[in-house]
Amino acid sequence: ATSKPSRESVEAGVQEARLFGNPSSLHKIGFQAEQRLEEYRTAVGDSLYCSPDEICFTSGGTEANNLAIFGAAYKNRRKGNRIVSTDSEHPSVNEALKRLEGEGFEVVRLSTIGGKLNMSEVEQALSEDTILVSVMHTNNETGAIYDVRAVSDLVRKKCPNAIMHCDCVQGYLKHRLSPKSLGVDLMSISSHKICAPKGAGALYIKRGIHILPQIVGGGQENGMRSGTESMMLIAAFAKAAKEGSLHLEENIEAVKKVREAILDGLSDISGITLNIADNPSPTILSITVRANKSEVLLHKLSDRGIYVSSGSACSSNSKRGKNSVLLAFGLTATRADTTIRVSINHTNTVAEAERFCTALKEIIKDGK
Repeated sequence: ATSKPSRESVEAGVQEARLFGNPSSLHKIGFQAEQRLEEYRTAVGDSLYCSPDEICFTSGGTEANNLAIFGAAYKNRRKGNRIVSTDSEHPSVNEALKRLEGEGFEVVRLSTIGGKLNMSEVEQALSEDTILVSVMHTNNETGAIYDVRAVSDLVRKKCPNAIMHCDCVQGYLKHRLSPKSLGVDLMSISSHKICAPKGAGALYIKRGIHILPQIVGGGQENGMRSGTESMMLIAAFAKAAKEGSLHLEENIEAVKKVREAILDGLSDISGITLNIADNPSPTILSITVRANKSEVLLHKLSDRGIYVSSGSACSSNSKRGKNSVLLAFGLTATRADTTIRVSINHTNTVAEAERFCTALKEIIKDGK
């Protein structure tokens, strides 16, 4: 759901907060602010192995996804009206698609049973009037990693003029990847998933790709996102991106150790089912606990200082009824209601994993 901001990230933000120049101003401190902004843009671009001018800063992953979906659809609606996505996307993508459906766009949602895309279904969904394809990299509830590259290859073959978007908020700096390696035109990322404060994000926009801006005004961010940039949050974001990229491999190994400790600890607990895709991210575990409502488990664990969730934070904060992502994965409604999500960060420890397993075992055994 989020991550604890690192000391380095917070310090970078605090330092920037003391330098109050507006990067759009023409005087000296405005020019200095603009120079720093471009340094931050370079740091985020480097973390994605792309050019700085392909980075558009936003307020977070939701705005980045909205800009990608609406921007691409409205820009290209004269070329066609079909949009292809999946049945397991984040609400910031799915709700945007629902609005577009209401405006006359055709949205095809690919199935993700078992956390896997059916490539034959993908190929059948792509047509000449497809203008946008949006497939997430890492599912935020099940941890399933979708084969975005295979989808993008099919898009280039079947509908080469379509724009390929990837919501990479959960995959960014959790795996070694880039827009080029995934073959995408647009990629959404967020700051607070990588040990930076909440409130910043970015949309990678490949050179030559044109979308319509959704926030208009002073023309900041190369005209793609008007509004004075939040320099403090962007500075913290850039620092976390630089640190996360530098230590990516060791962070991945740290997460894997914690994950293995959890799996070992759960192995002797009866009534546990793990919902794991064939290609899972080590950062997310979906766990069904028979005869235990997920929200009850969440609160009992929270009382012990252990914080898990009953779905994505954005889904939990709404009234959408049943968990559509877990149902799409293949769980029954009953199993979905007894499933918790455990997110793992490189700052977590094996000791914390063992403590979680012990607490879960006691709660199941004692019913308290």
